[in-house]
Amino acid sequence: MPGTMLTRSAKRVLLPIFLFLLALSLCLLPGSVAQATTPAASAVPAVHKHVVVNGRVGHRLRLSFGDLRAFPQHTQDVDFLSGKGPEHHTYVGPLLLDVLKSAAPSFNPGIKNDSLRYAILIKASDGYESVLSWPEIDPNFGGKQALLAVSEDGVPLDSAGPRLTAPGDSRGGRYVFSVVSVTLIKIGD
Repeated sequence: MPGTMLTRSAKRVLLPIFLFLLALSLCLLPGSVAQATTPAASAVPAVHKHVVVNGRVGHRLRLSFGDLRAFPQHTQDVDFLSGKGPEHHTYVGPLLLDVLKSAAPSFNPGIKNDSLRYAILIKASDGYESVLSWPEIDPNFGGKQALLAVSEDGVPLDSAGPRLTAPGDSRGGRYVFSVVSVTLIKIGD
């Protein structure tokens, strides 16, 4: 029926409006489609057998679980709140500081406290990322004993991937599962 068909110019005007309203309505719904699919996709992240240490370091490392176990091991009892509620775990693994030092951070000795300008980006196999600062883990400043844990509650994490710990954090957001990379970044560079 010719009377009910839209002209091309009307379609060009109405289509963007329709798409905008559709996107807006999806954003306003509780638990949008994107939110509903994200947990399922990240519930079973791909397991990687190595952790890459890179960024502003003298030499890039590719560490296996065996390599991580070769570092001095530390045990940590931690409590934090997660989306599931309060959690208590015992982790064992090397200090993040020791792992990074083995890659020879590229701090400039000619600049006073150059290390204070560095951050550490931790990335998981599902794309989740978290950040710690170098002074936060440096024993001369914050001294947080973050681990790249190889076991949780006595269970090896070989099939799940190493886990970053952030002792002292009241929430578990920086306890990164299935760590695949540790990148040293100079801030403001």
